[in-house]
Amino acid sequence: MAGNETSRFAQIEALVDYGHTYIDESRYRQTIDRVEIDGKRYSNKPPLLSVLGAGVYFLLKHGIGLTFASNQGAVIYLLTLILIGLPMAWLVARFDAALPIYPGIKPTTRNLTTFALAAGTILTSFAVTFSNHPVAAALLFAACQAAWSGRSLAAGVWLAALTLVDIVPGLVFAPFLGLVLRDAAGTKSLYNYIGALCVGAVIFVALNEWIVGYPLPAKMVPGAVDSSIPFAPGQRGMYVWLNLPPMAGWSHWLQSLFGWHGFFTVSPVLLFGVCGLILSMRRGQAPLSWRTARFLGMASLIVLAGHVLLVGSFGGWSYGYRYMIPVIPIGLFFVPKSIATKRRLFGAVLAISIFFAFLGAYHPWPPVYEPEYTAQTLASVVTNPVGGNLSAWLAEYFPDLTLTRKAGEAFISPNVRIREPYLGLFYASKNYNQAP
Repeated sequence: MAGNETSRFAQIEALVDYGHTYIDESRYRQTIDRVEIDGKRYSNKPPLLSVLGAGVYFLLKHGIGLTFASNQGAVIYLLTLILIGLPMAWLVARFDAALPIYPGIKPTTRNLTTFALAAGTILTSFAVTFSNHPVAAALLFAACQAAWSGRSLAAGVWLAALTLVDIVPGLVFAPFLGLVLRDAAGTKSLYNYIGALCVGAVIFVALNEWIVGYPLPAKMVPGAVDSSIPFAPGQRGMYVWLNLPPMAGWSHWLQSLFGWHGFFTVSPVLLFGVCGLILSMRRGQAPLSWRTARFLGMASLIVLAGHVLLVGSFGGWSYGYRYMIPVIPIGLFFVPKSIATKRRLFGAVLAISIFFAFLGAYHPWPPVYEPEYTAQTLASVVTNPVGGNLSAWLAEYFPDLTLTRKAGEAFISPNVRIREPYLGLFYASKNYNQAP
């Protein structure tokens, strides 16, 4: 399991099985995604998803007797199904229902676009993980749809929920969705929107106070030591992500988008969404106004720029550039603008994207090269997560094929003494039933 998941499982187990917020007694206490505050360990994740998970786990434990201690696999499966799978299904249904906003959209175009969201991107790969990315994608799309439809209270509620799950896109999109809402329903509509955001801010502070005794997230507690950040702590315990490694200069922009880990490399179907968004930015375009398209495009670009410039990472051990997953439904919603006469080309690219997405679902957190770490590690021999996952999948199911050996030599290492230990690390990190 990845630190992203075990950090949340640690919080859930601590709350339900041990009755406190620190994770020192959890079986997942060694997670890399933790902070130490006053000698105790805490999850460094936004607390809402973990708190909801604790509620579900409480029912599983006291209702049917499932616990992490005795039924780890079943508990993880059910938590992921309920808190990740259901929001993902809700997102797909909501997305499909929103597409008729395009006048005269053909059933083929609608079905292909919805299928791209459901099965054709890195969002699909991470829909099998207990991470905040799919939930954030669902909430952001709901907030955007409510804003361009002029439903101020709904827009504020969904965006507040998003910020409680994934802080960065929530904060970035807040002013831009306010502008979209003002265009759609007038200035007075902002009262409900801002009011809902204020309620969300109160909940945000209350959850953080409860979990770590500080109004801001665990990473920002004064004196907190965050095990997941390789850079030096800044003032008041906050980490400063400006100390980028050498490779994370301007070339990191291109690598984040088109390199082996790149957003569009792993999910090439998203290029059609970008083209559709750009077309929609021209004046007089329908069904959404050109101003709405520009506001959504600017917000998405700021989310990308912030992660590229300030993080200097592809997401750690991650199948692709996962930081941009929340904006995927927004990009794909503009696909119909770009494929009116290119459905066959779109279908071909979609087939490749689906193949890549399901390779990612095979192991969304593979050991791969991390630019934020300068030390050479066994994981760093793989710079192409698509190729690495393909090689590992072939080695697991078709170990005797010549293709398996050639893929391993090409994507992992030609040296079998490196390749076999890497595969061992890969499978160990993939095994959800392995005790920490």
